[in-house]
Amino acid sequence: MASNFSTEKFRSSGLQSGGARSSLFEISWNQGTNFVMSDTMLVKAGSIPTSNITPLAVNYGGRAYKLQGFRTFDVWTVTVLQDEDFTNRNNIINWMQRISGSMDGSRVKGKAASPDGQTPAVIGTTWNATGSALVSQFGKDGTKNHTYKFFNLWPTELAEIPLAWDSDVIEEYTVSFAYDYWTHGVVASDSDVVGLGDPAGSDSAGTVTPASVTTTTGG
Repeated sequence: MASNFSTEKFRSSGLQSGGARSSLFEISWNQGTNFVMSDTMLVKAGSIPTSNITPLAVNYGGRAYKLQGFRTFDVWTVTVLQDEDFTNRNNIINWMQRISGSMDGSRVKGKAASPDGQTPAVIGTTWNATGSALVSQFGKDGTKNHTYKFFNLWPTELAEIPLAWDSDVIEEYTVSFAYDYWTHGVVASDSDVVGLGDPAGSDSAGTVTPASVTTTTGG
């Protein structure tokens, strides 16, 4: 065993705050005006997003050299509890139907959402095909320590809900989303938002307006 092994040192210097807890989080998504807080409270599981940079292999002199390629973003999946009114699931179904169009092949004109994802879902003959989502990690004292924001988000898969006579559980299902990029920030107050700018803009430098939010971009 290492000579500097100390359980007390691990407690005091390693996990100084007792460790981040995976159960202390909040997930919400937004597509126009379809979702409200009482709906997103039913999102029981999700994940902090991955960050990938694709390696590009270039062969030279009998060796393969890996250069940096594009940043890529995996599909993001959440698990949702089902209430008897089916509000969340119906909203996702409607969202996907408007993206895919009618059975006869006709579609409503779609456009991207505004940067904050708050533009109403239907404006004249157009609507927002994409939305945004937030994942917030809380400390044990209830402080919102870190928030991740997904931009230009839309559902790619709505999973089945198993039914059985011998089952006595609350229904749940998963929803998978595609998105363009995410930003990460330490939010000082509920009025602040994470990542106002383009991923190639000022967010990449680590700060955005308002000044009380410090962000890094996944893009």
